[in-house]
Amino acid sequence: MTPEQEQQARNQAFYLLKKYTSFTFLDQARLRYQGFLDAFVNQLKTPPLAVQNYRYAVHAQTRHEEEYKEFLRQMISMEQGLALLRSTHHKQEAYNTISRTDFMEQLFGRYADEKGVCIDPFYIALGIVYEHPGNSIHPSNHTAFIKDVIIAAAMNSTRRITTSNLKDYDPFRLVDWNSLRQSQKWTYETLFFEPEWPIPRIFPDYLPSCPSYNRNHQDQIFTGGTIPTDGIWEPWFITPIFKNTDPAKMAAKVGCPNYFLAGAVATEYQLEGMDTWEEVWWRLLWEDKRYLDGTIPAEEADYLKTRPPVAPQIFTDHKAYPGDVCPITGNWHAPHMQGKTVRVEAGNIMPGSKINAAGNAVTWYLKV
Repeated sequence: MTPEQEQQARNQAFYLLKKYTSFTFLDQARLRYQGFLDAFVNQLKTPPLAVQNYRYAVHAQTRHEEEYKEFLRQMISMEQGLALLRSTHHKQEAYNTISRTDFMEQLFGRYADEKGVCIDPFYIALGIVYEHPGNSIHPSNHTAFIKDVIIAAAMNSTRRITTSNLKDYDPFRLVDWNSLRQSQKWTYETLFFEPEWPIPRIFPDYLPSCPSYNRNHQDQIFTGGTIPTDGIWEPWFITPIFKNTDPAKMAAKVGCPNYFLAGAVATEYQLEGMDTWEEVWWRLLWEDKRYLDGTIPAEEADYLKTRPPVAPQIFTDHKAYPGDVCPITGNWHAPHMQGKTVRVEAGNIMPGSKINAAGNAVTWYLKV
């Protein structure tokens, strides 16, 4: 990246990290869960005809009432967690309480498989679309209130990823189910990965600037150390990676900003496009003191904005495979190559490997 591009990426990363850990963002997830619950209880009171005619209707009604109670218990945890986030500086406790809300097991996990949720008329009326065993949970496959739950779960998961320092949470899994890569913390590659997931990356017309690089060596935390403050930190590599011909102008490599909770262990950092983990110095960019004065920052109003509708991408019948000679100049898209789009000139060789990391054949499709 050029210095200008890197500053723009820092601004966007800083904005998203604050958004993904904000009260407003998580309250939007709560509202989606609540919409599902309201529709659920309305169906319990007034079942659609398909539900009434279901041959196991009496038994299913009893089970649905118990399922509703479980959903309701989980919603209470989310409401308690959001109340904590607005009233205490113990953010870890608040986020842990919010994380107890997870409708996905009942809708798509082992419980759902055992109860046949995907073929239950009650849940079909709420938006579940049954295709085959092992039904995908990608939002595009489902509709209505079920889709809202999936998006809410993705929002909740995004917060967990953002504040986690474990390898268990893999940002690529949100957008590419074939990927084998993992990431302890966000990189520019994972934070801006394409195609977009259920949570669109929407920025305001005026994007607030990320704070300047923290060049203070005194308060930096080395990999393995304990993070003392809730906030956004930036990884600095130990040795200069970007080397100029003039030794006096050598600049240290600085990675993507990340959010840490106080008490977390400072992680290693995986540079974009690399499979190795590097020990780094983490330096504080911004201390998170939101909500301690009882107010919600004005910028959070922008978090509720939606993107204007855009025309869908249209693909032609032209396709090619990695290693082939490009037949037509244009933008080519490979769904099994991390959803990448590249511009290739006619006569050049189509890029990439013939097989991706998951063993799927890679095909390039020409976009209109």
